[in-house]
Amino acid sequence: MPLIPRWSWYLLLLTAAIWLVSRQTSPHPSVGSEILWPTQIDPLKYTYSYQGNELVNTTALFDQTPLDPIIKSLLKKAFAHNSYEAKVIPYYKKRKGAFASEDVTMITWLTSDRLGRLVRLAEKRRAPISVAYYIPPRHKLATRDLLLLDKLFDTHPSLSQNVDIHLVTSSELLQPNTWRTVAHTFAGTEWVLLWDADFEACTDPQKGLEEFRANVRDKKWLKNLDQGRAALVIPSYEWVDPAFARKRDLCPTSKKELSTLFHNLTLDAFETHNPVLSHATEYNRAVDAASTDYYEVTEFEFGYEVYAIFRRDADVWYDQRLVGYGYDRGAFTAQLYLSGIDLYVLPGQYAVHEEHPSYTERRRDSSGMTISWLTFQLDMCHHIFQRLAAKGELHGPTGERAIQHCSELGIPELQSDLDRCLMDSRNAGARRQ
Repeated sequence: MPLIPRWSWYLLLLTAAIWLVSRQTSPHPSVGSEILWPTQIDPLKYTYSYQGNELVNTTALFDQTPLDPIIKSLLKKAFAHNSYEAKVIPYYKKRKGAFASEDVTMITWLTSDRLGRLVRLAEKRRAPISVAYYIPPRHKLATRDLLLLDKLFDTHPSLSQNVDIHLVTSSELLQPNTWRTVAHTFAGTEWVLLWDADFEACTDPQKGLEEFRANVRDKKWLKNLDQGRAALVIPSYEWVDPAFARKRDLCPTSKKELSTLFHNLTLDAFETHNPVLSHATEYNRAVDAASTDYYEVTEFEFGYEVYAIFRRDADVWYDQRLVGYGYDRGAFTAQLYLSGIDLYVLPGQYAVHEEHPSYTERRRDSSGMTISWLTFQLDMCHHIFQRLAAKGELHGPTGERAIQHCSELGIPELQSDLDRCLMDSRNAGARRQ
């Protein structure tokens, strides 16, 4: 049984339904088939007059946009299950450009104040981008954000050529893993890159993947990547003094300059104030290694975060219970690593964080996030134990990561669960012999 939460079965059904319907209606099926999704969605069809202004009724927009009934039902099951009743319109804007299945789709989410970053990403990458675009439920703000999006798509061909926009709304903005799930689900190529719009892609991730395929010395690593058992990590950096960064280009001009800036403490690992978030990438090694001197992450800790390239169909998910600031990418990375997916660092690739104001008015109580993080760790360890035990693999090399790191949590009930699952694993292994 795949290591995914219960609600994710609806995502699997949704993906299957998209494929089946498109197979039945088009000789050239596609995730973005016009049979499944309206060719153009006009928000002005859902407006009403208020104090002399035309406002978009967001409830009508999300509830009445014509979608295949099966798809609509599965969307509701997959995304409206939580306390914040997230709503989704896939392919609100569909890219015109055609890309190969081997291309890397950047997946991200953003709000209207980050649209300028999206324009720069689209113009620089000239590659597919799948975006969950959040609009507030308040009609006046939603109208403003939708009109701004339409204007940018009309005036920037790079957006209309490269970017798919999936419209999302909810009473709670800060659901990054829910929005990432949307962007991932509707990515149109075999490879995806988890990204945040606040980062500048200083190098070409597509080239990084292709160079890895051509130059990796251990062909087992390539096999793992192709089979969804590995991901490629792009090191991310930030300027120590943001004021200095504003006087120059955000990105270092070369790997050599990156190394110099890092060693003179002008540039550092992203969020280096909390070493757990970045330590396992081994930044001292990354900045000085040759572009093709790939290495494996071996010093994982709970809380470690990555931006990574991996197969779209890999058994990974973004846990939606983590709402607010913190832990969201840590949860993603933890279930990647502990479920047996290797992480290989690409020293020739790098990204730099761009300073921005935070959503300070939406900061959530940290104690609530801590509880969500704890329950996530418990659930993840329990599911990994059960899954590997059923396959007779928990007591072998495959289970070593989960046993080590889950035991370090020091939770007696989890240790009892592990002991029981280890016994089940040995019995299952004996039956298979």
